[in-house]
Amino acid sequence: MNSLFALIRNVAGLGLAALAVSACTDGWSVGPDDGGSSFSRRFHYYYEVDCRYDAFDQPYDCSDTYSMSPSMSVDLRITHDGYATLCVDDNCSYYNPRDYDVGYNHGTRYYDFEGNYTRMVVYADGSEVVFINSNKNEAYYYYYDNPDYYDYYY
Repeated sequence: MNSLFALIRNVAGLGLAALAVSACTDGWSVGPDDGGSSFSRRFHYYYEVDCRYDAFDQPYDCSDTYSMSPSMSVDLRITHDGYATLCVDDNCSYYNPRDYDVGYNHGTRYYDFEGNYTRMVVYADGSEVVFINSNKNEAYYYYYDNPDYYDYYY
């Protein structure tokens, strides 16, 4: 009789082990399977370079780098399904996934948010933020560290 209970216990144990293994395969999932991931970062910028901006998206006639006082903060939150919140000094805007672009430049990912005659490009590593006002033909580059120490190209 004890061997019968031991046999049932072993079979039940094997069944639970098989269920646990199958839960780790593609047939079982937890949460949405959209392949996306969320992003939430807060950056602080202390240096600025002001430029004129031409019709070919090229800056020219740039100022020297100067320290900003006070500094500027940028919060960027993107949910796993692509909805974005962009806050500049706690003034927030909200974007659907189709309302902004994602690309790569300077070896890192950036997010490009367009408005009426304006664009804000936020680099995911926090190295740079670019604000472009095409109505005034101006571009403002913001850095957390002094860009004169690096090889940034405008």
